Amino acid sequence: MRKSLILSVLVVALSAAAGAQPTTPMDVMQYYVGTWSCVGGPVGVPPAKATFTAVVELGVLREWIVVHEQDKQKSTFSIAATISYDAKKHRYVQTSLDSFGGWDVSVAKAWSGNTEHWADIANSDGKLGLAQIVRSDKDTYTLSTWETTTSRKPNFGVSCKRSS
Repeated sequence: MRKSLILSVLVVALSAAAGAQPTTPMDVMQYYVGTWSCVGGPVGVPPAKATFTAVVELGVLREWIVVHEQDKQKSTFSIAATISYDAKKHRYVQTSLDSFGGWDVSVAKAWSGNTEHWADIANSDGKLGLAQIVRSDKDTYTLSTWETTTSRKPNFGVSCKRSS
């Protein structure tokens, strides 16, 4: 009987945790924690394979993207990014820096559902762009970007699948 009671309490506790709503704005970023296998790149160019890894520490999501040498790409390309929540302005803020000296600062308002909309507020190429992330399920998402805020067609696309 005691085993049944313990098992029942465990099932209820796990069910409650699984159905729990995020308690802080950064809780939604837990989705990205882990390692992902990604495929994609600039529109019109053969897709490249990349590894995306993310951790949350002290309220900051830290991300690393690595695209190793492949096909015509003769050197490894990497990006380091961080995301935090600006409670004063009620938005997510991302900064990133790549191994070729590219950088950007992007923001996103809080969202509901499975789609995030990001806008650059500063970028090393001088063009303010847009990005959209669609979370298909717990293990798959896609990212599309537009070169400018007025562009009609995406210039970059990638699909990622959780690998751990």
